[in-house]
Amino acid sequence: MSTNERAYHHGDLKDTLIRTSLKVISETGLNGFSVAKVAKQAGVSSGAPYRHFPDRESLLAATGIVFLKELTARIRAAIHAAGDDPIDRLASTAGAYVKYAIDHNVGFELFTAMRDAQYPEFHERSREMIGLLFSLVQETEPHASWSMIVKSMEAHLAMSQGFADMYNQGFFAQMKLTQEEVAERATAATRYLIKGRTMQ
Repeated sequence: MSTNERAYHHGDLKDTLIRTSLKVISETGLNGFSVAKVAKQAGVSSGAPYRHFPDRESLLAATGIVFLKELTARIRAAIHAAGDDPIDRLASTAGAYVKYAIDHNVGFELFTAMRDAQYPEFHERSREMIGLLFSLVQETEPHASWSMIVKSMEAHLAMSQGFADMYNQGFFAQMKLTQEEVAERATAATRYLIKGRTMQ
């Protein structure tokens, strides 16, 4: 056992591994994520994470739960700050999503990676976020059918993820746009999308 491992309390190591996992993902993307990299960055032995997480998927699921909790909290804060207008409320979530996805270099690919995994809390947190967005779309299109609301939500999420991906892949670098400016563009684009759909 390393000196660093002895310095951690039992619960601290688990939390540290999750936080370090978020950092590794932000630096390497989801494809570069591994338990070995997390252990190295956390300063513990390669076997230390397995005391809390039996495999890569369980560590990724625990990290995803924190990701979803924080992302949903960011989205709720943006909704609250946007005021009472339903379109502004929904559009604000695009900016919140983009900023968080840029910061952590991951977004809906995390959902795809965990789609078939059996981690109830991860899926519960996922449903919580999706349910929140669904209710916001419903506010903007109160007479829309369930399938129309789903299509609107898909378009909204695709646009949000697209802006985050474009930033992370360097598309906006030549324009020297900040994360905040890209988030504002995503919000504005989403507002146009919503208004276009509500006018149909």
